[in-house]
Amino acid sequence: MDHLKGVQDYWDQRSEGFSDAISEEIDSHFGEEWTERFRKALGEEPLDVLDDGAGPGFFSMILAKLGHRVTAIDYSDGMLEQLKKNLEARSLKAAAVHQMDAQALTFADESFDAVVQRNVLWNLDHPEKAYDEIARVLRPGGIFILSDGNHYLAAHDEEYAAEREKARALWEAKKKEQKAQPGDHGAHNVGNVDFSIIEKIAVEQPLSYTRRPQWDLEQLIRNGFFDIEVKIHGRELPQGFVIIAKKKKKES
Repeated sequence: MDHLKGVQDYWDQRSEGFSDAISEEIDSHFGEEWTERFRKALGEEPLDVLDDGAGPGFFSMILAKLGHRVTAIDYSDGMLEQLKKNLEARSLKAAAVHQMDAQALTFADESFDAVVQRNVLWNLDHPEKAYDEIARVLRPGGIFILSDGNHYLAAHDEEYAAEREKARALWEAKKKEQKAQPGDHGAHNVGNVDFSIIEKIAVEQPLSYTRRPQWDLEQLIRNGFFDIEVKIHGRELPQGFVIIAKKKKKES
């Protein structure tokens, strides 16, 4: 079953509240950490960068502030409207903004020096196609930077289900102590959107059955990436992760 339209409709509904959460997050230590990560990975010279599934623009805003030429795509029109507003509010500009499916990019081959992506693949019906497209639009020697996680694996994996229960208990304790993390999406739900809509879709998506980042490494190797760096977050099992990888250069 193709869930693309359902995913689009949900994120259109969530766009304003999600944007509020992102705006809070980018002004916290998370924004500072990503600014330094991009500086280190991409260098100081302006690059052509694709924000692949940009949402309201967390990565786009940071990259534009660093001077890169950012092209942003998302399948949700609502998210793109919020992205434009956020860039304007911070006096930043994108090179281009397009409504587009990450599984079927319309850009020419080798269009970008770097591709960045944040929490997109778990939404997709065909995430392997998104990896193929990332490799296709990257120039030889280009850099791919990914932030994602095993967001709904607990629905199908007993070890992850047990780990999630522990994490929920810790989260509830933090909330009682008023130590919620910046960007808490539950605290930014404009219009009281039903979060269970995306949960019902997500548990049927292929990456909710697959342990990551193991799967991602297989996709990267298959698509000719090398020099792959992985940073994993989680108490006992990988929950979130960041991957930085380079596409092989053409042999002369």
